[in-house]
Amino acid sequence: MDFAVTIFVICGCFLHFAASYENKTASQCFKVERGQPKINLNCSMINDGPGMILMTSAFHGRSYPRQWPMVKDLTKCNHIPGVPLKCSYCPEDCTDSSMNLAYDWTKCTGKEECESYVMQASMGRCENQYSDYLHVDYSCIPQKEVFDICDTTDKWVPEGSIRSPNYPNHYPTNQKCMCTLEAGWGTNGIDLTFHELLLEKNKEDQTCVDWLMIKNGNQKTKKCGEIFETKVNVPSRKIDLYFFSDDKDNDKQTFQYFERPLKGFWVHFKFSGANIRINCKKVPLYDPILSEMTRPTTTTTAAAMPDFTTDVTNTTTTIRQPIVKGDTRKKKVGRNNSVHKVGASQGDSSSASTSCTISSCIHLISAMLMMLMK
Repeated sequence: MDFAVTIFVICGCFLHFAASYENKTASQCFKVERGQPKINLNCSMINDGPGMILMTSAFHGRSYPRQWPMVKDLTKCNHIPGVPLKCSYCPEDCTDSSMNLAYDWTKCTGKEECESYVMQASMGRCENQYSDYLHVDYSCIPQKEVFDICDTTDKWVPEGSIRSPNYPNHYPTNQKCMCTLEAGWGTNGIDLTFHELLLEKNKEDQTCVDWLMIKNGNQKTKKCGEIFETKVNVPSRKIDLYFFSDDKDNDKQTFQYFERPLKGFWVHFKFSGANIRINCKKVPLYDPILSEMTRPTTTTTAAAMPDFTTDVTNTTTTIRQPIVKGDTRKKKVGRNNSVHKVGASQGDSSSASTSCTISSCIHLISAMLMMLMK
């Protein structure tokens, strides 16, 4: 049964987080003389280690005409070193983010580096003028702050992220792991943000083949298929996240006509006003929760209806019961709905006396009179 959650689905835009991550910007000019334009995102080295790309915004822009550069006030622009000024975003530029559907930025999510070909576009929000550049904002999330759900972990953090094994590449088969998130105090609930989730789903009945499950007390919710930038608030101070993958190594699946690699998941967690303890480990096969959620689905059939037949001789209705060892009697219901309980004990007052039907009593009295007359 799904528990009550607050869900915010962001379409065509990106979520922002106030954290000490390294924010970066990339831009690409159009109208280049040679080759197809492309944009490069790089988180290979931030602070003291590699990072993971997380998109925050992307839009096309037009730099002409600009009036203010005549006074040479370049501080208004988001000027990227090595990029011409005409390809840098400035506040007075006309911009349009509606063409983001033309790019699959999810292929960059979670990677250290990513290169994507881009193209000039007609901007409907700018009187259908063609764009001069494409501007991208992204964050580099330190890999050390993203915990593998299958690695042994036990520590306190202000916030963090959990990923599937081998993310952003395809996850291994036969994985059974869990993480427990528990806040020190407070009642705000734990915020989970699914930056990305791509787990195998059954094509026919849409049930989860591989899944990430959120367990809040006795309430359990499985997540699978494709999910991008979705925020869920779980109204609890403690939750369990279970990850399961079966023994079939399917690394791609088609969702809404697009084939995507089954990368696994990347989920951010936070509890407002308190630190969170994260405890992760592998789960044994005999784990009761895992056994319950992976038990094969059985088809439940209705109980067989009793076999009703009519005894014409004494006009009673007979219910055929399964034969019990040591008892071959039948259970009979008469017209007056009185019942004789088969196999009742002597102490059962409700079955101490046996009721008979009118016809059977007449037959019995007639037989006794014939014996007296003889």
